[in-house]
Amino acid sequence: MTDATQNTTLDQALDAAPLANPMPADALGDAAKSQALKTVLRYKNNKSDDKLRKAMPLMKRAVRLINEEKYREAAQLGLQAVNIDENLALACHITAIALDKLGVASLALGMYERALQLSPEEPEIYQNLGLLAWRMDLYDVAEKFFRIFCRMMPNHVEGPNNLACVLRDKGEFESAIEVLRAAIYENQESSLLWNSLGTVMMEQTEFDNAVLFYEQALQLEPNLARAYHNIGYCRATEGRHDVALDYLQKALDLGVMPANERAETEHAIAISLIGSGQLDKAWDAYECRNNPRYGGATSYSIPLKQWDGEPLEGKKILVVGEQGLGDEVMFLNMGHDLIDRLGPEGSLTIGVVPRLEALMQRSFPTAKVTKHSTVRSNAIPLRGCPLITDWDTYDFWAPMASVLRALRTDIKDFPTEGGFLTPDPERVEHWKSELAKLGPGLKTGILWKSMLMTAKRSKYYSPFTQWKDTLKTEGVVWVNLQYGECAEDIERAEKEFGVKIHQMEGINLKDDLDDLAALCVTLDLVVGPMNATTNIAAGSGARTAIIGAPNAWPYLGTGELPWYPTAKVFAPDTINNWKPAMKNFREWLTEQATKGSDAKVKGAA
Repeated sequence: MTDATQNTTLDQALDAAPLANPMPADALGDAAKSQALKTVLRYKNNKSDDKLRKAMPLMKRAVRLINEEKYREAAQLGLQAVNIDENLALACHITAIALDKLGVASLALGMYERALQLSPEEPEIYQNLGLLAWRMDLYDVAEKFFRIFCRMMPNHVEGPNNLACVLRDKGEFESAIEVLRAAIYENQESSLLWNSLGTVMMEQTEFDNAVLFYEQALQLEPNLARAYHNIGYCRATEGRHDVALDYLQKALDLGVMPANERAETEHAIAISLIGSGQLDKAWDAYECRNNPRYGGATSYSIPLKQWDGEPLEGKKILVVGEQGLGDEVMFLNMGHDLIDRLGPEGSLTIGVVPRLEALMQRSFPTAKVTKHSTVRSNAIPLRGCPLITDWDTYDFWAPMASVLRALRTDIKDFPTEGGFLTPDPERVEHWKSELAKLGPGLKTGILWKSMLMTAKRSKYYSPFTQWKDTLKTEGVVWVNLQYGECAEDIERAEKEFGVKIHQMEGINLKDDLDDLAALCVTLDLVVGPMNATTNIAAGSGARTAIIGAPNAWPYLGTGELPWYPTAKVFAPDTINNWKPAMKNFREWLTEQATKGSDAKVKGAA
């Protein structure tokens, strides 16, 4: 590749790249501490190397801009230095750091690899490659690079710290603890290591132990904002949002956080405000989820003015689904009210995942429903609505949840009965006849896990083994609603528990969501964790039992689900012990089975 071709490609990428959160919150590898950057700042002109002498001022300016978090300008200067001499490992490395911080992952990776090829003895390149792989969820690759860094730099705490954090995210908790224990033995005054040990405890739901380690980190470094953040996050995961808010605000008030970590804390504060029911403050605070420095942010390619609270009457607005599919359904709780607010002169277009189009068009017949699509560019999701062409006819667009701050500022604003989705009546009749073939009993649809059961997510789901007694409830006929890999669990239920979970023929539980809604409202009950299926079921007015985490944020501080009047929540007091929640649900289910299938709540199909 010629210099000119490379420069054009990178410049085009810089023009298109949004800012992004470049670093896991508990990783060490901040650009301000980078040895590569320190090397440049200490450098004195070497007159014997003309190209290096010309490139050095550019690299020094790039370093200063990186430390000022001006990554785009830094990347441009780095590219100029690389164009002077593409064999300058330091220039490639600095450019890679700037691109990495900017969020241009694939180009950063190429620059890191180029720097590594030119300077394979430089340990920091291995560390940065590990950090990048980690952010891309390439945990095995990240582990490999961090282990190399540890061998090359055995006296640096960042090596074992980052290695342990990756092992934690892989669910290898004991290995992570061993790495940190050995590192702490040699570096007992490292607040970072104590903090990371707390995160391992946290992911194992050992909350009190996690807080002890975070507090130890704070004793060593009283201004360690991420430790305050982590205590807040820990308490929020327990459902103790009021306590969480105090710690998260302390982290923010210290004023010493990098922009990406500050964005994470602002988002955590918004979630706890929602979780504690402070909706008058929460929805405005929740706009921080669109901050490009927040790691979970989605970038949008929509050529319209973003709605920012302007009057909606008589306007034409596009609202676009965000986050997971279940969230799209939940946020559309306000769909009918939004149509009413726009009035007869207004117009609503709803952008949803393609799987939801048919169900949403039937549910909101006066709106236009179109698909949104998301592509990943340099590991950054970029969402748009490709089928819309008449952009000049619109007044605004908004991420779906943004409209909640106009329509759902108080619990009283939520509907009190029924559902807001409309399943296909013909398919409802079809499923009535099919379910009748299963004989008498309370027809109960069941799901028990997410398709993405990572180490971080699994703690939010009751283990399948704890469903054993519930599945044996007399008078219940179980119908499978679990999509993804579940054959082993269904076989286990039949062989070990003696319970048949029926598979309904002719339905794709993952992709045919319109038919899924029809099946759900035909069942007497749907039970499972809060995911896409239970959101669709409850949104359609089906009687739904949620086996969920304690005081999760969608409960809005009520202990129930105001989004869905036909839903009932069974939550444990603590996320590390699901048995009480399962016992409560089993006793309730027994009552429902005794009453028979006539126990549907008002509003269910």
